[in-house]
Amino acid sequence: MANQRNLWAVVIVGALTLLVGGAGLYLGFAASRGPQSGPPVPKQPDYGPILFDMRSLRSEPDRVRFEWARFEDATEYRVVVLTASDDSLFGSPALTSNSWVIPTDLRAKLAKQTVYHWKVRVISQSGVRTSDPAAFATQ
Repeated sequence: MANQRNLWAVVIVGALTLLVGGAGLYLGFAASRGPQSGPPVPKQPDYGPILFDMRSLRSEPDRVRFEWARFEDATEYRVVVLTASDDSLFGSPALTSNSWVIPTDLRAKLAKQTVYHWKVRVISQSGVRTSDPAAFATQ
C-alpha cells in the first residue's frame, strides 16, 4: 500500500514538472534594478546573419561601427541603413574594408533610443550578394 502511494506521488510530481516546464513557467523572483527614467531602452541588437558575420558596435555616446566578414572575391562593399520597417535611410560610399563607422552628418538622421536595420552588399566579379537585415539600436 505504501509503495503504491509513493508511485502515485512520483507520477503526479513528474506530470506537474512536465506541465510547468512545457508551459514555460518560471517560478523565480527577480529583484528590481531601480527606477527607470525616460522611455525604455530598445531590445539589444542581434548579431546579424551568420553567413555575413555582421556585428554592430557602439562606442562613445552616439558612434556606431558596422563590421562583417571579409569576402576574398569582393571588389567593394556597401552598407545600407534602414528604418525598423525596412525603408532605406542612407547608404555608405563604396568601401574596400569590411567595416564602416557612420559619419557625424549621417548620424544626425538617427533618432535616439530607436532600433534600426542595416544590410551589407558585397560586390564582386561573380555578382552582387546582399545580406539579410541585422539590427542595431541607438542610445
